[in-house]
Amino acid sequence: MLAEVTERALALTRARHLLLVGGVACNHRLQEMLQTMCRARGAELCPTDDRYCIDNGAMIAQAGWEMLRAGQVTELSQSAITQRYRTDEVEVTWRD
Repeated sequence: MLAEVTERALALTRARHLLLVGGVACNHRLQEMLQTMCRARGAELCPTDDRYCIDNGAMIAQAGWEMLRAGQVTELSQSAITQRYRTDEVEVTWRD
């Protein structure tokens, strides 16, 4: 399903490159399927190195930076760690 949806996106955007990132990029079978699809479409698959696909550390850090720049600070006593927290679940309160 991911390969099919990605193929449609490539067709609609006429993209010549496909960047595969995040945890899903660690799936080597998916990489094989997307590689086959990209070759057929004349596109290049650019999978991110597995070492950088495990977590969303950079995205979490960026969200934290944006919050700090906007003056939004969470006291340490009010903070918690949630494993597998999704960055798309962050309530964006620091911009319009």
